Amino acid sequence: MSSADPDGGPGSAHVSSRGVGSSSFGSVGDHATFRWELKRPLTHVAWLPVSIFLVIAVTVGFAFFAVIEWPGGPRGQYVWFYAFTALALLFAGAAALSSDRGGQAGDVVRPGAGTRRRRTARALLVGAAMFCCGGGALAWVDVDRTGEVGAEMTVRGTQPVDEKGGILTVEMARPAAGDVRDKLRLTLIIIDDDPRTPTCVGRTTATITAVTSGVTPHTEELAAESTVDFHLGGGQGAVRWVVEVRPEKGCSMRLAQAGGTLHNH
Repeated sequence: MSSADPDGGPGSAHVSSRGVGSSSFGSVGDHATFRWELKRPLTHVAWLPVSIFLVIAVTVGFAFFAVIEWPGGPRGQYVWFYAFTALALLFAGAAALSSDRGGQAGDVVRPGAGTRRRRTARALLVGAAMFCCGGGALAWVDVDRTGEVGAEMTVRGTQPVDEKGGILTVEMARPAAGDVRDKLRLTLIIIDDDPRTPTCVGRTTATITAVTSGVTPHTEELAAESTVDFHLGGGQGAVRWVVEVRPEKGCSMRLAQAGGTLHNH
């Protein structure tokens, strides 16, 4: 395209350009000149780098949020969050480090097979990074809502329990709103009151009975070291059990630990 004053006088202006993304140059007036050059289509310039930046920013931002709001529980349940987050950063980093600049100059307007393959590979890396970023976020949210969390347990009653037996109370405190789960894994550990005497752990038994309604099983026979899963029946408040400890003759025992883990699995 060209334009000029028919008389070619001092006020003449001339601009020329050819093709997509070609150079344009010319003069306007007596003293002003300009040159403009676009080496590649704007759509290609923008979308890949912006997408890579957004994936990295979102992944890192959510990782910081997850650390601040960490719901607790065993670390093993976060394995998918760790894996997806690492893969998202790996794929995004690989896409950022790759480049289309290895092709010929004319490939920008008419990309050759090699340039197209490089662009396709970068696009696939960005897509994989986006998928992993979303997967990591969903994995963390699932653990936050349904994963294992510790429960505060309290043991009450007179200890140690001698050969006549005794009754203790185990109570789970009301969980926080975000820690409510369907089930409780309760671990009871009964030990010898005096570790210097011959152990009676293998000859001690106990019976645990749920006092709070709706909790199942209602009654369970236990060894001195046992773990029992209780279904809480939809309850969201405190839960109480009665534990009857039965040591063998000549033994004195103590309920040393009552550990609880809330979960949905």
